[in-house]
Amino acid sequence: MKTRNVARTAAVIIGIGMLSATTPAFADQDVKAIWGQAYRTNGDHGVAAVKDLADDDNEVYVQYTRSGHGSKIFTLWNKKGKGTTTYSGDGGTVTIKRVCRSISLASDYCVER
Repeated sequence: MKTRNVARTAAVIIGIGMLSATTPAFADQDVKAIWGQAYRTNGDHGVAAVKDLADDDNEVYVQYTRSGHGSKIFTLWNKKGKGTTTYSGDGGTVTIKRVCRSISLASDYCVER
């Protein structure tokens, strides 16, 4: 019984260590909700990404700005379903503004940055 408890404790410690090691270096641009996550990727933060986290058949999207384009708002859709991630093309530094869930016949639900 002691061996099993030691093994469980070790697994929890290793799992926590792995989670902290995989945290993005640019978490300041990470916007999460139960149904979606938006963030920026690559070394110069020139790529936006949106991941669908919910199994609800609703599409998710992110709205962001990009340096060099003034205040123009870009929209990146993920229509592929739960567990999938969609990426924008590479360009100027991305600033995440909000992540949204598109709800049929209702207003979209968004989380502001």
